Amino acid sequence: MTMVKANLTSLLFALLRVGTLKRGASALSADDRDRSLASTTATSVDCTSNFCENQLANDFLLKYRINVPQGSDATTCDGCTISMEAIYDGDAWVSIAFSTNGQMIGSEAVIGIPGGNGNVPQKYNLGAESVAGVQPMAQSQQTLTNASVQVTNGQTIMKFTKIMVEPNEIPITTGDNVFLWAYGSSPTLGYHPGRKSFVQNLSTGVSAVTATPNRAAWLAHGVMAFLAWGVLSPFAVNFSLFRSLLTKGSIWFQLHRVLNTFAYALTIAAFVVAVVYYTKEGSKHFDGKHQRMGLAMLIMASVQVMGGILRPHAPEPGEEKKPGRFAWEMGHRVMGITLLACGFWEMQEGIDLFSQKYSVDSEDQDKLAIAYWVWIGLMTAAIGIGFGFFKTKKIEEAGVAEIEKKVKDEGETTKEAGNEDITLSA
Repeated sequence: MTMVKANLTSLLFALLRVGTLKRGASALSADDRDRSLASTTATSVDCTSNFCENQLANDFLLKYRINVPQGSDATTCDGCTISMEAIYDGDAWVSIAFSTNGQMIGSEAVIGIPGGNGNVPQKYNLGAESVAGVQPMAQSQQTLTNASVQVTNGQTIMKFTKIMVEPNEIPITTGDNVFLWAYGSSPTLGYHPGRKSFVQNLSTGVSAVTATPNRAAWLAHGVMAFLAWGVLSPFAVNFSLFRSLLTKGSIWFQLHRVLNTFAYALTIAAFVVAVVYYTKEGSKHFDGKHQRMGLAMLIMASVQVMGGILRPHAPEPGEEKKPGRFAWEMGHRVMGITLLACGFWEMQEGIDLFSQKYSVDSEDQDKLAIAYWVWIGLMTAAIGIGFGFFKTKKIEEAGVAEIEKKVKDEGETTKEAGNEDITLSA
């Protein structure tokens, strides 16, 4: 278990480092971007005469050229358009998005879907991280020219020319721009296994990967959820199941209560972080499975805590358990098991969402997922063994109680018979 904990800790710290700026990348402030871009190149190229290239990933290449109309120049660039080519080594949808802050929500994208829309890329508003929030712009805004998407020799190639400054759209300048790129796992629009934001200076061809904000907050959200439902709650359950191995008395109950109290507090804290940062990022609340499950778990956990506070008293030794207490125990156990199962699923969904949002390397994601499920497997096995142990002890205790009752009854019968003999002899 110690080794698994160490692996989890190291992987969590590794995730903090994933997505840091490559090639001198920086935060999103203009001054920092200028310093970053200046440090990434020693030479400039003319991106108005020739196509400039940016190898965004090993399997994703961006080419572009600024088209300056007669009567204008590359500085003012009145009426300029930009021709772009996105080349992905695979058969899937591809996208180039234009942003103000490097976040998906609120950005505007050109998405090419092989076999979709007549193999013509379309302009989309990115209103949410779910597919439902990716909506085509109005037909009047579909102003792309020379637009096509096709799969050739195993590569998906999207081409289009876009007006750089259009009404009610994010403008594209000849200087620094915040772009995003993404591609899917198939031609069907959906989850993007590859995605990043970057700053691109269209005049010089210089680019830098940007850091997506709020990473530490979402990592803290995940760590709190893991501590609550991957550590504290399973241990609280096990202290209850293995109570007979602990010191006689209420020590098991005190541990059970304290651990569950901390788990509930962490659940509330994780929920608050999610609500605050969804609001900060302009995301729609409770729009996905993970978000709705988180809300449901908070409600169920609150019911569980209130049930624990208002529980019927346990019977005294030798006293028969009342129906109300029996019903409460059954409900408490069922709710606890349900919460743990939901929590295990919820944390895996969280790993996937974090990896998507911050473009965590798939190898690191796989390592974390393996370590996570090894730990959850150990916790589940311990609970399963504990349940069997608990039931066995209950059966043994019931047997002992039955024997003691039988001996007591026999003793009382003998005593009564003796009293009858004394009475008759008298």
